[in-house]
Amino acid sequence: MEIATLVGGIGIFLLGMTLLTDTLKKWAGTRLRHRLNQFTDGSLSGAALGAMLTALFQSSSVTTLMTIGFVSAGLLTFTQSLPLVIGANVGSATTGWIIAILGYNLDVRQLFLPIIGIGMAFRLSSPRLRRVGLLLVSIGLIFVGIGTLQEAMRDVVTFSFGSAGEMTVLHQALLIGIGFMMTAVLQSSTIGLVLTMTALATAAISLPQAAYLVLGQSAGTSLVVALGSIGGWKSARRIVLGHAIYHVSIVLIGWLTFPVLFEVVNRVADWFNWNDLLRLALFHTTFHLLGVILFLPFYQTFARRLLKWIPSRSEKLTRLLDKNMSQLPTVALEAARRSLLEIERYLGNETELLVREGRLREDELTLVDKTLSDVRVFLSTIRLEDEGKQNDYGQHLSLLHTIDHLERWLYVLREVEPVHALRDTDFLAARELVLHELDLVNQLNHHTPPEDSKLWKQASKQLAEYRKAHRSELLEETAANQLEMDQTIQKVQVLLWLDRIGYHIWRATRHLIKPTVPSERFDVNRED
Repeated sequence: MEIATLVGGIGIFLLGMTLLTDTLKKWAGTRLRHRLNQFTDGSLSGAALGAMLTALFQSSSVTTLMTIGFVSAGLLTFTQSLPLVIGANVGSATTGWIIAILGYNLDVRQLFLPIIGIGMAFRLSSPRLRRVGLLLVSIGLIFVGIGTLQEAMRDVVTFSFGSAGEMTVLHQALLIGIGFMMTAVLQSSTIGLVLTMTALATAAISLPQAAYLVLGQSAGTSLVVALGSIGGWKSARRIVLGHAIYHVSIVLIGWLTFPVLFEVVNRVADWFNWNDLLRLALFHTTFHLLGVILFLPFYQTFARRLLKWIPSRSEKLTRLLDKNMSQLPTVALEAARRSLLEIERYLGNETELLVREGRLREDELTLVDKTLSDVRVFLSTIRLEDEGKQNDYGQHLSLLHTIDHLERWLYVLREVEPVHALRDTDFLAARELVLHELDLVNQLNHHTPPEDSKLWKQASKQLAEYRKAHRSELLEETAANQLEMDQTIQKVQVLLWLDRIGYHIWRATRHLIKPTVPSERFDVNRED
């Protein structure tokens, strides 16, 4: 029966944690995204934000996975994300203090069961109080779970790891390994910490043994984060690797310095006459603060090393963009133009692969989509100066046109099943015209003269004429019952598909190599 109580206690605790996380993410998500960059300009503010988020969500893994999401969405740079990941571990220490202060000095279930009832009343009474009610319910469930675990552990835990004085290096490694597995199996270092503190409170383990378990539990969060980020961008893999290196490093440091660290913690605790639970909470906090002190001053060097180990194609395409350029509009606009040249060549290679072989690589198209978004964000930071404003305005307008046509080009690629275009030999001439344009794109560079835009224009116009003539022929053949209607529709779609690709290749290239000037901007709009 005690086993059932233990399992039930873990379930109640997990339910409370999940509900708390979901409620806070929905509550703070939108505002959080808008203010992230304000808090991540410096290492200390970034670490403080990471600690605060973990304190709110009561899970460093959730904070890290959210950070991966922010980086993948382009809301944070990879370098900005590292202080958040480092600071998240300090925030996880709040769980230990809450449990040590409230969890075992009184029957928390008697205190928090009414809070669950009040929370449900709020949730049912008014839509405005719904989230407040869910917040109260989640907090209540967390502590009811802790109280249930406390009761069950008294009867269930009958094992012992042996006395602390007998611990050898092998015993220490075994405890760290058990702590790692607790986090890996339970998918939360917080639950592992709760179980460890419960075992300590019931005298199933000693304080040094609990401290070694906590070291292992910290390392186990790396596995949780790695599993939660499967299928992510390279930025996600970098954060996972950085998270793993950081945690393994601080666990090794904590293990090697354990006698000194443990002695310092005990001396401080002796001054306040603290019990073992408070001592473990202090050890947990001190251990993570030590990691922040050792790593935070060097996070930029650490980030550069990780960038070198796991290079990103998206960052190669946008490597020229530097937010500090926004004060120099002419320089910033040229950097954006060169980035778009590289993106267009990249998209051209994918288009050629699609037209020649029928291979649509969605991951690569998604990469182009993301980098175009990065360039658009960069352009939004540029403030044009009065001096030379007209020329800069024309360049800025052309770049916006380029992004628009590249995005429409990208959209067209996904419209028609490319195998049909390859199978239909009626349109070999149209395919060759598109491939000719793509070959010209492959030769693009920032020195390509503006007058060369007529090469793409000529190919595109030939495509348009080809499309008009063959469309009329197809309709006539259908009317004469020489073609089925379904065949006609499919052929017309493929023909239009090739024509639209050729058109957007021309327009994107034209705006890149022959920027708009203010006097011609209305003509350009009509031409589009």
